[in-house]
Amino acid sequence: MSPSMNPHTSTSTNPFFLTHDELREAAKVFAASYPDRAKKAVEVAEHAGRNEFRLPFTMAMDRWVDMGTPIDWLYNPTQDLEFTWILNRHWHMEDLGKAYLLTGREEYVHTFARHFEEWLVQNSPPAEVPYEEATYFQRPGPWRLLETGLRVQSWIWTYRMVESSPRLSDSFRERFFSALAEHADYLVRFLGSAEINHAIMHMQSLFMIGAFHAEHPRSPLWRQLAAERLELCMARQVGDEGVQSELTTHYHNGSIGMFGTPYLLALKTGFEFPEEYGRKLARMGAFTEAAIRPDGQATPIGDSDWISHGRKPLGLLGAILGDKALLAAGEVSEELLWHFGADVYLQMRDSQAAFSPGTVSRAFEQTGYYFVKSEGQHLFFDAAGMGGAHGHADALSLEWMWRGQLIFADPGRYTYEEGEWRHYFKSTRAHNTVTVDGQDQTPYVATQRWGEPVAECETLRWIDNPSFAFLEATHDGYLRLEAPVLHRRWTLLGKEAGVLVIVDWLEGDGERTLEQRFQLHPDASVELGGSEDGASPSARIGYPSTEVLVDLHWTTAGSGFVVSEEAGWISRIYGEKEPNRVLSMSGTANGTTGIACVALPQLAAGGAPAARLEELSIDAERRSATVVYSTAGRTIRIAIDRADVKWAIEQ
Repeated sequence: MSPSMNPHTSTSTNPFFLTHDELREAAKVFAASYPDRAKKAVEVAEHAGRNEFRLPFTMAMDRWVDMGTPIDWLYNPTQDLEFTWILNRHWHMEDLGKAYLLTGREEYVHTFARHFEEWLVQNSPPAEVPYEEATYFQRPGPWRLLETGLRVQSWIWTYRMVESSPRLSDSFRERFFSALAEHADYLVRFLGSAEINHAIMHMQSLFMIGAFHAEHPRSPLWRQLAAERLELCMARQVGDEGVQSELTTHYHNGSIGMFGTPYLLALKTGFEFPEEYGRKLARMGAFTEAAIRPDGQATPIGDSDWISHGRKPLGLLGAILGDKALLAAGEVSEELLWHFGADVYLQMRDSQAAFSPGTVSRAFEQTGYYFVKSEGQHLFFDAAGMGGAHGHADALSLEWMWRGQLIFADPGRYTYEEGEWRHYFKSTRAHNTVTVDGQDQTPYVATQRWGEPVAECETLRWIDNPSFAFLEATHDGYLRLEAPVLHRRWTLLGKEAGVLVIVDWLEGDGERTLEQRFQLHPDASVELGGSEDGASPSARIGYPSTEVLVDLHWTTAGSGFVVSEEAGWISRIYGEKEPNRVLSMSGTANGTTGIACVALPQLAAGGAPAARLEELSIDAERRSATVVYSTAGRTIRIAIDRADVKWAIEQ
């Protein structure tokens, strides 16, 4: 990065925050670069002036809710606890600040000051709070540590945006800085477990107060304690491979900002973190990059959304670390603009080349996540543990994209509100894996709680070469059943000639009902075949908009299995769901059995030559599978057994 593009230079008195003039310039670029967001910021500010809120990541995100006059900060018109928590994070205040910079209208500053004052009157810090109540989910109030920390960030960023307004009196400023100190002392009282991602946000905010309220006599303590706790969180939550312990892309990418912004603040204020902290940040970026699909979105793992913009946290991290490679793989974002200012933002934006999907596979073997990439293909395979409350019962599930078309999809998360929908989206049946007797791999207890035993995965074989990638993994979640079953999955993705082979072995004694399930993109059309004329079960998936066709063929080691199509649900973003189609190969088996599926992708007429299956067979006793198919004048032979994987192409 050239010296003129060094993001760690600033003309501000406080080197972390932009000056008022720099904020004004950033607002101009914001309006030009993100016109829809700028319009939304003004809309949010207008409604906030009427005490109306439309809260993201809640089950009321589709409507404006009147919170009364004065605002009742504990009012919740839903059954979703997130509503109360998110309301008390005061995210709307940042929109008030942006609206003020965009328009210069003092009424937005008045709303900010009024909401701040009303909140203080209603919400004095509790004198005594049990640790569990302050840290976790028992009471949906404003003084859970997470809300305490996130609220501070909203206050500080908004104050910086409106600081020059004559509407802010000296007495207001005194109360504002006093409240910051009060919040800092509260965060110090209840540190929270370093094992959970909330603790990163607590200490991110404490460090921010220490830097912003630098004249306070306790600010050195706040900065030092926050830095030490952030280092501990990094050590406890981020493994050697750079994967955050929640094992979800959403929380991993969020953690990049939570770990990264204090690191940036430290660089700008002369308070350095250890070198290992920066190295782990870079490794976190490597995982984020691996999870980016050819469409630029991040693979949704666990409690994550389809619309996740994985490139944006990568771009921000690249700017923070001054890493050209991460910045090139990422994307400049609004967050980068407000952190670094208009000049740096524009230089970085103009220096970026067009996005190019990765073609190099990445294996995070300690974690259990595998990303197979080749020209036009992206396959994610999950052989990881649960990861905690935000994990799903999705052991040995996968996501597959071919030529830009998502074919086998993760369902997303939809809601955190307790009920049937929360269970559905976390369930095994909602993922691309196998269910036994309709059970989840790990017993579901509640929205943020799994029962025992938790399913554990083990990877036995991983092969990646220019011709194909192959993975063998097992999970033990169904060993808890009265008739124990070990699920073993073989997954092979062809690179030289497109094919996806999935062989599921269900090993154990006794009779059981099995389902091999595939969640399809909502745009899919489905045509079933093979069952009436005695032929092997098959299905054709079509996507008219991309002209992608996928022919699926099945065989089983037992009889009586049938393929069917049923209704399912996916969620692109929190709070929204839509119907999709699910393919299920199901039946009853006694003893060890196998289910094999071959997926042959191709373009519709006028595109690539059609692929045709010539042979598909499996042998449960020998644990072997054979696939022969032809495409583009070539015949591909695949043979898999317990010891070897063979791939051969005949012209």
